Amino acid sequence: MAQTVIILYLATDGAPDSAECRGKFLQLALDGTHYLVFAPAELHRFHNQILAHFAVDRNIAHRWVDDQELKIQSAQLTVIGGGKFRVDTARESLELWDNSQAYGRFDARGLEDAIASAGHSWSGFDIRIT
Repeated sequence: MAQTVIILYLATDGAPDSAECRGKFLQLALDGTHYLVFAPAELHRFHNQILAHFAVDRNIAHRWVDDQELKIQSAQLTVIGGGKFRVDTARESLELWDNSQAYGRFDARGLEDAIASAGHSWSGFDIRIT
């Protein structure tokens, strides 16, 4: 199984406003590593905005075709899919559901184990995928 890295994009201060955070996420593969990239709705409303943020962070060539369409110029990056999430750090729970209109549904196979072994603070959380 490939290594999984969890990334949570937050506001500029780097701290969530409360114990509960809701938003969207993308499931990506890049150079043999799987990424789960999360962003609260107030930071990125759309999955393509999360992808653009990830591309900037990784120096991956990309361009906006218009205000809705993002083109990635990297054969090594694969967008597996996306969805919505809710994490509650007080209750130690993570819920994943829905799909991305732009990229389709995430692949839930093995996802709980991947999150558990990622070494992220959410690794021991109760995970619910619907």
